[in-house]
Amino acid sequence: MTLKAAIFDWDGTITDSNHIKTEAFIDLFSSLGEEAADYIRRYQQNRGGISRFEKYRHYVRHFFGRNASAAELEDFGSRYAALCRQKLLHASYIPGAVETLRTLSARQIPAFIVTGSPADEIRELAAARNLLPLIRNIYGSPQTKDVLLARLLSENRLKPEETVFFGDALVDYKAAQINQIPFIGVCPPGSTSPFPPQTPTTSLITINN
Repeated sequence: MTLKAAIFDWDGTITDSNHIKTEAFIDLFSSLGEEAADYIRRYQQNRGGISRFEKYRHYVRHFFGRNASAAELEDFGSRYAALCRQKLLHASYIPGAVETLRTLSARQIPAFIVTGSPADEIRELAAARNLLPLIRNIYGSPQTKDVLLARLLSENRLKPEETVFFGDALVDYKAAQINQIPFIGVCPPGSTSPFPPQTPTTSLITINN
């Protein structure tokens, strides 16, 4: 079937930026020392694509044994965004990502972003990097990715088999499976795939259809 839309995660799929967000969490909990930093690094490795607020709630429960308050979550959001913004603006692109967005635009195949970050934040980054004209729409947290993908299909009157979803995290794969969307995992060269065996993977984002 002819491809009618392509869907991308952002961090780790369009930009090489997962490490930036991990370091921001470490900075926020820096007073707890290196043991906490090591825990955060390990936790982040297997939690790609999940809302930052869910991760923050987990860290507060893990380190302090209580639930984060609404005021803490609001303060966290502001500080986290401030720590990340400038670095995210200059993060390297995943090989082939920008070229693929341009190819899709030239072929009049819409590209969408489905991200665990707030949509407005990714929209701002995309605009600053002159990518926004290449993207039809951006779907982001607080809704989970499986819900976001279902919304995307419904709002754009797309059949799952007419699309493809590029993502770098297991949560991306699971969201695609729930919505019966063909999935391609993005894995850096030399890295171990987090996806089940037989999952198509690539380190260079391309569209061959």
